[in-house]
Amino acid sequence: MISTKGQSTKLKGINNMTQKIERTLAYRNKNPLNIRTGANWQGMDGEGRSGFCVFKGFSYGYRAAVLILRAYNLKGIRSIKDIISRWAPASENNTKAYIKAVVDFMNGVWRPEYVEFTENALVNLHDRDETVHFLMAMTKVEMGVTSPADMHYMRAYMYMGYDLAVTSKGFFDGVNNGE
Repeated sequence: MISTKGQSTKLKGINNMTQKIERTLAYRNKNPLNIRTGANWQGMDGEGRSGFCVFKGFSYGYRAAVLILRAYNLKGIRSIKDIISRWAPASENNTKAYIKAVVDFMNGVWRPEYVEFTENALVNLHDRDETVHFLMAMTKVEMGVTSPADMHYMRAYMYMGYDLAVTSKGFFDGVNNGE
């Protein structure tokens, strides 16, 4: 984006987010899944409006998300329904619609052979591709990412965030280090 006197001019190209997405709080905070403050996450650059983390880059936001999902997993929160119900509680969100959107996305965009995702399907956080596609589904809901070009752009950050998370101490041995 080129900014002149507070007005944005959209540049053409596959790696440019739409103006709608750029206006979201999640985009501005580089916090694609709207993680609230509470831990001193690696790559965190402060606190934004409404108590959401501000990250130095999208990959750090995804790293934090993967670690949060891993903490859920260690507590027995493993199904799409249980994860989304915890992530986006009904007191603040339309949780049923969020769950449906994630399930529909998982079935429509990414579906390994012979796998049908339901709200009770377990998310395998040890499978890099499955985790990234789950993050893609959540990103679609949280940020409104809809175009294939925008999703392709964000997917690179998701993979980087996943790789940063799995190299964190204790990720695979059941230790929840949180940060």
